[in-house]
Amino acid sequence: MATAKSSQLKKNMSTAEKLEIGMKLVKADLIAYKKAKNSEIVVMQGDKIVYLNPDEIPD
Repeated sequence: MATAKSSQLKKNMSTAEKLEIGMKLVKADLIAYKKAKNSEIVVMQGDKIVYLNPDEIPD
């Protein structure tokens, strides 16, 4: 029954909403991966490229 509800919700969502949810999942997975590998995350803040320690990023 839960699968019927989730498939119905997916049908009612717009493509933009699906993309937004997908990008949030990618971001969470990337942060978890970088924390596991203890590797820096490269982001752009304004016009500057910044290297962040993954432990500094809140969950």
